[in-house]
Amino acid sequence: MGKISGYANDSTPNLGDKLIGTDVDNLNATKNFTVGQIVSLANANLTATQVLNGVSYATQAPSALDTPLIVSFGAAQGSTSTPVELDAFGKVTFNESGLYFINGFGSVERQGSSGGVSVLLFRARLNGIQVSATKGFHLDTPNLDIPYEVTIPFQATAGDIFWFEIMRDSSGVNQGGLYGHTVLGGWSNVPSSQIQIWKFN
Repeated sequence: MGKISGYANDSTPNLGDKLIGTDVDNLNATKNFTVGQIVSLANANLTATQVLNGVSYATQAPSALDTPLIVSFGAAQGSTSTPVELDAFGKVTFNESGLYFINGFGSVERQGSSGGVSVLLFRARLNGIQVSATKGFHLDTPNLDIPYEVTIPFQATAGDIFWFEIMRDSSGVNQGGLYGHTVLGGWSNVPSSQIQIWKFN
């Protein structure tokens, strides 16, 4: 067989393109496989396992204008032997490299007196650096609950630390935060915040 070398790279493969491979179930016969077959095989064997579910019902309100507050998600959980671990302050440490989905939820609300507009900001940080666009909420009415949810696909490296922050911006009044609510109709209570993380294998 001739040696394959020196061909130009094609940066735009399509699903019908063919690859040369070895069929180990057929006496190591050399065969062609399409890119589409490889993609289908990979998708069929991709699984996601939930590795973290943190929930808080506590009120989370910044102490002052322009003062960030790390969003907490309940008690610490996990350890250095689990894929991720959560500390009691809301920071997530990734102990295993890999592809993850992070889903964060906050129950955004303004409580207290009316008057003026509160500007509440929300962002995600990785190793101290902002990794998403700043999200903003203009709250001019007390006791109007706004559920906010964001999902982030994330390629983690072991040792990465991730967290969410909220802040009351000084362009508005000093009100607003994350608030939980007690439910009387038999359902579970509404949390002030929740984080769920899945790891893809």
